[in-house]
Amino acid sequence: MLFDTKRVNFIVILILFLFTCIIGKLIYLQVIKKEQLTLEVTSQRALETRLKPIRGNIYDRNMIPFTETEQKDYAVIIPNFFSDFQWVSGMLSKFTDYSAEEIHGMLTEGKPVVLMLNDSYTDSVDAQLQVPGIEVVKLGVRYGEHSLARHVIGYINHMDNSGYTGIEKAFDRYLATDKYQAIGMISDASKRSIPGLGYKIVNGLNESHNVGVRLTLDYHIQKIVEEVMDRQIRSGAVIVTDVTTGNIVALASRPNYSQNHVAEYLNHTGDELMNKAFFAYDAGSVFKIVVSAAALENNIVNFDTPFQCNGFVDVDGMAFACHKTEGHGSLNFLQGFSQSCNPVFIHTGLNLGYNTIIRMAKRFGFGMSLELYDGMQQQSGNIPEKKYTSSREIANISIGQGEILVTPLQVVDMITAIANNGVRKKLNLVDAVVTNEGNIVKIIRREEDSRVISEEVAKKIQTMMHEATISGTGKNANLDEYGGAAGKTGSAETGWIVNGETKVHAWFAGFFPVNQPKYAAVVFVENGRQGGTAAAPVFKEIGEKILDMY
Repeated sequence: MLFDTKRVNFIVILILFLFTCIIGKLIYLQVIKKEQLTLEVTSQRALETRLKPIRGNIYDRNMIPFTETEQKDYAVIIPNFFSDFQWVSGMLSKFTDYSAEEIHGMLTEGKPVVLMLNDSYTDSVDAQLQVPGIEVVKLGVRYGEHSLARHVIGYINHMDNSGYTGIEKAFDRYLATDKYQAIGMISDASKRSIPGLGYKIVNGLNESHNVGVRLTLDYHIQKIVEEVMDRQIRSGAVIVTDVTTGNIVALASRPNYSQNHVAEYLNHTGDELMNKAFFAYDAGSVFKIVVSAAALENNIVNFDTPFQCNGFVDVDGMAFACHKTEGHGSLNFLQGFSQSCNPVFIHTGLNLGYNTIIRMAKRFGFGMSLELYDGMQQQSGNIPEKKYTSSREIANISIGQGEILVTPLQVVDMITAIANNGVRKKLNLVDAVVTNEGNIVKIIRREEDSRVISEEVAKKIQTMMHEATISGTGKNANLDEYGGAAGKTGSAETGWIVNGETKVHAWFAGFFPVNQPKYAAVVFVENGRQGGTAAAPVFKEIGEKILDMY
């Protein structure tokens, strides 16, 4: 019997073709359409049970998340396992914030119920929930009990999962999704869960395509700053910048608040929700850096210019006191800066004139709101320009008193410029919109350098600030064992009376190490009284801990 070769070849080709189609279809279903089909199947199995909405993460500069860092225990209850809803409702009410009646009502609807377990639920009572029909699962929570950078991150409105303040609000269009994390359980034709076939937690969004926001903050430096603040500052702010880039690597405000219980603070008389890094306060002696820059640039003084301090200076019949009541005696300008001598700066300011000082302040960015990202709200402070001024007004601003108001952010901006040899960097808090794998979707960070003062003047101020930590009012911020620090103290009288005493804010602003500046920092302590005793030690401890990391 002869074979028809053409027919055999045709049949072979047809079989290969069909086999190839089958393989191709399998690849299409299992690889290309895998995620979509998984979601569709999950939707069927989940019995329309949504655990929590999915929202993009907020990361530090190294992609360490600030959000979704902690997990909570949830109980998933499958109603058709139980004939006695009253019993299971009573048991679950012990470990949730729902009453037995509320839980009973949920179970009667016949769909799986998901309840967050409260602090009453511990491993020691875990066995009480280990019954058929109840699964205890761990799910991430947006804000944990130990979350960092709360005043930067802000918080969401849990009613609609939208950003309400901070980064959450400003970048809500990137962080918000319409996807949910769901629990999938095998069900029968009547959509009743089938006992013994288990469950699966499924994200409704491909992790590689989920979009988040990467900040310039460094998680580890932020943690250092907040741990030190929690021990040493009741009310105030700390900011740390990377001198070489202008990136903000830590920013914190105190008192702190819980992002999960915001309602508790809305009608509170306290200021927990206020980000004090962005609010304006009396400047005090940190403003003497501005006066020094103007005086050195205009050749009004040099390091050796002599002064006399008798404990006060008379200006048009008004006595302006020095913090050292007996006076510093004879000293030069370098010593006057180091000792933060008021008469030295009042005489210098009077020689400079009001408008010269104000122009220098504005060159450093004072009196203007610094926009770190679109939607960020920061006060501009107050650097008043006046056509006519009295000698007393000049004396006041020369020591940072009177109408001068500055924000901690503006102060650290000035210090960063001085540490950069007079070049002002564009401060950044947000780096980019990224995928969860770190791929850049949109660059937010902006680079913009401008020279504020000459390198020569900047280096002179660096020397003066270094001297202040060696022999002056900033000795409590000395970091000689770590390469040295440079800084300026400030004690700013506000005119406000608290418990019979005038409210005085404490400042310390500086950078470290001295020879190769890496970090600039400002410490503001509300009503801390003395910058040298309340703010400088905080700067020192933060500096030590940061440098210990390297």
